[in-house]
Order: sequence, then structure tokens, then C-alpha cells
Amino acid sequence: MLSGEEWTENFDRLAANTPRFAALVVSIDDFEKKLNDLGETLFFPRLVRLGELLADMGPTRGLTWGRLDSRLFAAFCPDIDEREAVALAKELQDRYRNLVHETLSVGLAVYPFEPFAPKAILENARKALVHASFFGADTVTPFDAVSLNISGDDLYQKGDVEGAVAEFEMALRIDPQNLNVYNSLGVCYGVQGDLEKAVGAFQAAVEISPEDVMATYNLGLTYLKQEKRGEALGFFLRARSLDGGNPDIAGHIGMCYQEMGDIDNAIGYLEEAVERMSSGASVFRSLGDCYLAKKRFRRAAKLYEKAVKAWPRDARSLNSLGHVYGILGENLEIAIVLAEESVSIDKDNGLYQARLGELYMKSGDYEKAVSTLIRASELGHPCEALLEAARSKGGE
Repeated sequence: MLSGEEWTENFDRLAANTPRFAALVVSIDDFEKKLNDLGETLFFPRLVRLGELLADMGPTRGLTWGRLDSRLFAAFCPDIDEREAVALAKELQDRYRNLVHETLSVGLAVYPFEPFAPKAILENARKALVHASFFGADTVTPFDAVSLNISGDDLYQKGDVEGAVAEFEMALRIDPQNLNVYNSLGVCYGVQGDLEKAVGAFQAAVEISPEDVMATYNLGLTYLKQEKRGEALGFFLRARSLDGGNPDIAGHIGMCYQEMGDIDNAIGYLEEAVERMSSGASVFRSLGDCYLAKKRFRRAAKLYEKAVKAWPRDARSLNSLGHVYGILGENLEIAIVLAEESVSIDKDNGLYQARLGELYMKSGDYEKAVSTLIRASELGHPCEALLEAARSKGGE
């Protein structure tokens, strides 16, 4: 049998001259585990038996078999459709099971299959075999939009967002009503920063299934990234009506209310969220901000401490915790360290600089207070009264 690149080139030649055909890609189930458990000496004869079986089936049916790699066999099957290809794959499974008492899985794809060119069909069959693994051993799986969705998810996990988008967009050409693909595509568009396209994808998913919590929630998140808090809040509330026990949804509702200035409503939802989650820096921080606005400083401090524990490099939480410690008159040295760390992370935030300057004043270091408050003023934060007070105390 031809193998590797030689086999692929041979497949492409055959495909280019055949108006109707199928591709099969075949693997012994649990290949790697069996190879590790049995070792090459005991396992490879089984692989040879499979190759012999395939070669035996080839001539009478006009099949051309080859090896894609050390694990996968593949076949070019002229003049058969999907139904016939499935029947052929099942016959192969039965014969191999009777021969060695083990199972095979088969992925298959057919041509014509819009919008794919003939040479794409072999790769489609390989993707169908990956799809087959989701159903367990001894499975025959034809290529479809779900195969592309799985392939796209794999590319996304590997960091190839552009490749994932291409797979998801192709999947929608095959199945324009696939809810999961729209959700996946929306996530990718969001990662790429194309929020308008992300909104479009999630809206399409919601139109297909208004009861889908994930699409509704994701649409809210995308509007939030666009700073359209009213729209975001509406979709978060709708998601909550579909899944009232989800702490992430409650947290985002609370954060929307907090950013819109409705502190009382925000506290209710945020408290519900923090009761059900062990981590979530933004939720802890937002609830801390609410209690800071309510002048409940000790409660605010506890929440900022949780936020810092969950995300130690969050400048906003670090600065807010230092600020609250300063208000309470406790842990002043720690407060300064926290505020210094926050401005080292975000050097151009005038509020953080002003809070640090105020802490320097409380510690009696007026020279540092003056220089820090000057920097805060340069960054546009109003702190003239603090700066004048620091200078009057001896700062230069």
C-alpha cells in the first residue's frame, strides 16, 4: 500500500477524475492504549491483519486502500454514495471483529458535497473519524457540520482562532441552522475583537433557539464589551429567567446595575453571586465598590481581599483595598504596598496615583505625597486640595 504523502497524492489524482466517490478513514479503537499495553510485538500483527483485510476487500469492489500514517488506513471508493459507504464501513467492522475480536471506528465523506472540491474529501473523512470518537468505539460517522464544529473547537483550543473561524463559517454553509456553530463562531469573533460580527452570530443563535441560555448570555457579554450596558442587562435578565441558579449570570446583572449607578439592585445580585462562587475577581471587586459607595468599609475590605486573592495582578482591586485600609486607619504599611503595586501595573491612572499620594500623607511622607499627587494631577485627576495640604505639611 502507498502511505503518507504518496497516498494523498494518489487519492487526489483518483478524485480529480471521478464524478462520484467516497473516502473512508479507519482506525483500530483505543490504538495508542493497546499499543502501550501490548507492545509492538503483540500489537503490530493486528495492524497487519487489518491491512490484509483491507487489501482483500479492495479488488472486488474497486477500492484503493492506503495508509495516511502509522495509525490510520484510508480508502478511495468510486461510484458509491453515503448510504453505500456506511454499509461498506459496517461490513469492514464486522469482518475485522470476527477476525481478531476487536473493533474499528470509521469516518467517511462523499463527493459531490457542496461546497467542497474533490481533494478536500479525504480530509473531511479524517475529521469525521475525530467526530466518531465522541460516540465511543465501533462507530461509523459520516462527515457533516458537527464534524467541522469539532474541528473548529480543536483549532480554537490550540490558539488558531482564524482557522477555527474558517471551520465554523464552512459548517454554517452546510447547516445554516446549527445553534452550536453560531455560538462558537460568536466567541471567536469576540476574541478577534470584531464585536459587531459577534453580536450577529449570537443574535442568529438566539433567533434559532430563544430558550438557549448560552447564546443569550453571550449576547449580553458582547453588548457589555461594547459598553452598551442597557442592552447587556436586558439579555442577562433574560438569561436569568432561563437559568436562575447560574452565579455568573447573577454576577453580570449585578455588575451592570453597579456600573449604571443602581447600587441597591447591584448589591442584591452580587451578593447572590458571591455566595455561590469561590472565585471571580470582578464580581468580588464590584461588590466591594458597592459597599465602598455605601461607606461600609469593613465589608468592602473583605471583598477586595477576595478579589486580590483571585487575581493578584488586578490593579483596581489592589488600589481599592489599599484605599479602604487607609480609610479604616489599619494596615497602613500594607495599604501603601498595595497602592504602589497598583500604580506599577497601571502607571497612567490618575485615581490610583491620588489614592497613593493620600496614603503617603497619612504615613507622614509628604515629599512622596507631593510628587505622587503632582503625577495624579498631570494625569487629569483633580487633587488640588490634597496637593496643597501635602505642601503645607512640608512636602516640596
